[in-house]
Amino acid sequence: MDKEYKMKTLKLDLTYRPVEIIDCLEALVLCIVGKAVAVEEYEEEISSPSISFKIPSVIVLKKAIKFISNGIRPTRNNIIWRDNSRCQYCSKDVPSPELTLDHVVPRSKGGRNTWTNLVASCKKCNQTKRDRTPDEAGMKLLKKPVKPHNTILRYTTEIEPIWHIYLW
Repeated sequence: MDKEYKMKTLKLDLTYRPVEIIDCLEALVLCIVGKAVAVEEYEEEISSPSISFKIPSVIVLKKAIKFISNGIRPTRNNIIWRDNSRCQYCSKDVPSPELTLDHVVPRSKGGRNTWTNLVASCKKCNQTKRDRTPDEAGMKLLKKPVKPHNTILRYTTEIEPIWHIYLW
């Protein structure tokens, strides 16, 4: 195979819940071996000497997935991604290596490492806030920290238009 396929495929379980985004050739193999069915296809085809296959855009597995991840964890990189590499106190765009994580409710006051308690912060704002809440420090958050939705989309830069009906 000399042509390179960079397209992605949305994988759904039997109940049409999004599971993940996979490589299109992996999706094609799942369809060929009978583990999935293509419900949407790209115009492009891949051919062998005897048969041609349309490349799947959306596939549905032939079984339900008992456990689908509740999403991505609130790691440093994921918090910075959610906050668009912007300090949530002074709104400055800061290069990722120079950002810190701030606990809205400090750990010393029972704050935990959760999506709703961690925000990206520049070093200056983090040092100014110290181990106080934003109210105690006289600081205001740009936006309330929330857990992101549709976390499977975190790992792709392009969402195919046809996927929207399966995601929202």
